[in-house]
Amino acid sequence: MYPYDFKPEQKAINFTEVFVVMPFESKYNDIFNKLIDPATKRANEILNYVGQQALSAKRTKEDILTTSGWINVLEHLLTAQIVLGVLTDNNPNVFYELGIAHIAEPKTRQILIANKGYTRLFDTKDLIYYEYEDDLQSSIEPLAFRITEAIKSYKIAEEKKINLARMLIGPHEFEIVMLFNNTPNFVLHTSPQGRIDYESTLKVRQGKDYVDGAFERHVVAIRHLCQCGLLGLNTQTKEGIVYFSYHWTELGNSVLHLMDLITFEELKKRRESLPSFFR
Repeated sequence: MYPYDFKPEQKAINFTEVFVVMPFESKYNDIFNKLIDPATKRANEILNYVGQQALSAKRTKEDILTTSGWINVLEHLLTAQIVLGVLTDNNPNVFYELGIAHIAEPKTRQILIANKGYTRLFDTKDLIYYEYEDDLQSSIEPLAFRITEAIKSYKIAEEKKINLARMLIGPHEFEIVMLFNNTPNFVLHTSPQGRIDYESTLKVRQGKDYVDGAFERHVVAIRHLCQCGLLGLNTQTKEGIVYFSYHWTELGNSVLHLMDLITFEELKKRRESLPSFFR
């Protein structure tokens, strides 16, 4: 599988995963078992992450020369909350995977580490990385700090984006938010019969006075929410008939969660069921 053509099965970031890019050989196991894994657990304590929210360090030891192994690596590279790369010994597989991560994900979601006295290669001379000590125990706390800072930095950037999106919601868009927040996707037919059905439903839910002009303003509001990236149009064709529905996107669902209209559990559920192009 060529990385350019790869589409991850997971539709959004796995906020609990620290994916470790490192050599497969057993001589490197201590770096994971005695440094990275304990540092991730320590980061959970600092961030007060418990239960389903807790971070976990993961490495894949499958042969990336096999199709299944390589697809597994790509899946983690593109969806993990943090990609943690081990530069030690300048392993070519590690550098290839990190190259994919560098081009696909923001640097705020990446942490690089290397052994004390690591010799940089020319192409990596400007990369920022943490040098761990020979005594791995002494490096747990500093690495945990870097993991927590990466998480906090990413959360700040995401919160800014979500708050900005919320500010684009006007009065008519707010009507759509309040009418359809309780479902991950909905349909608004613009055919004459569709309009009649829609207005009849609104009349039952909202009253006759509310219905006047509601269809027109809701059509415009949905278009604006699509332009803002909070809604997206999904279509499917079966036996020559095109079926469509509007889905709350990943950004849209995050805004609904910020507004306390859906729970965190519902947010996770919707992320997992989103069509891939709404990621």
